[in-house]
Amino acid sequence: MPPPHAPVLAYLSPSSTAETLYIGPLTIRVLEDGTRIENRVSAVLLSVPAGKSGPPMHWHRFHDELFLVTKGRLTFVTAEGEVTAGVGDLMTVPPKAVHTFRNASEEEDCEYYMTATPAQYVDYFRMLAKAAEAGKPLTPASVEHLMALFGTFPPDVESEP
Repeated sequence: MPPPHAPVLAYLSPSSTAETLYIGPLTIRVLEDGTRIENRVSAVLLSVPAGKSGPPMHWHRFHDELFLVTKGRLTFVTAEGEVTAGVGDLMTVPPKAVHTFRNASEEEDCEYYMTATPAQYVDYFRMLAKAAEAGKPLTPASVEHLMALFGTFPPDVESEP
């Protein structure tokens, strides 16, 4: 009699082998890009230096994000206002939720673990890093163009067609 299902492999992603991306002041370590799990989720570790901010305010048409703070404090700016998350706090951002973030400290670096579903959103980070690596300026227009390729828009773009 055959086994009830085919064996499925589990994978360890050592941090020492993570793909590392640099986008302006942010460092992104890609722990899982979704290729081993049918693109259901990606997992990255991001470092935000003291006093630095993330992307412009935006919302996602297709994907969810989870942010788990692992070091320092991260301030999220949403349509409802600001909230600061500390170590161990989790911020959930569903599709269509307007948001951005910044390091809440001028003295201490911040780090957080982020997942995105589906996983393909990690390619947005790769495209930004590639442009930065090539010396291309990351202008607001170029960032907005790359965001749109991944279903991500500024707050003034309507969420319904």
